[in-house]
Amino acid sequence: RKSGKLVLRAGSEEGEVHFLDGAVADAAFSGQKGAEAFYLLLKLTDGDFALDPSFVPPAKVIQESSEGLLLEGLRRMDEGI
Repeated sequence: RKSGKLVLRAGSEEGEVHFLDGAVADAAFSGQKGAEAFYLLLKLTDGDFALDPSFVPPAKVIQESSEGLLLEGLRRMDEGI
């Protein structure tokens, strides 16, 4: 049930996932925001990450559960979307 910001770097690109009380609250990557950015971040296979546990997201943009996001992301990867 932690809040914070996970910053991911893959090559020259950088993205982030915001957590609020243990749930995914928002994401940003490659010009996308919200769930679409989260799905793109799931496809990364290499890179670095850093966690900022003091960050508190300003709003909960993504309403889906973390489990639902992961399942949908994996489905998209399986189907090549």
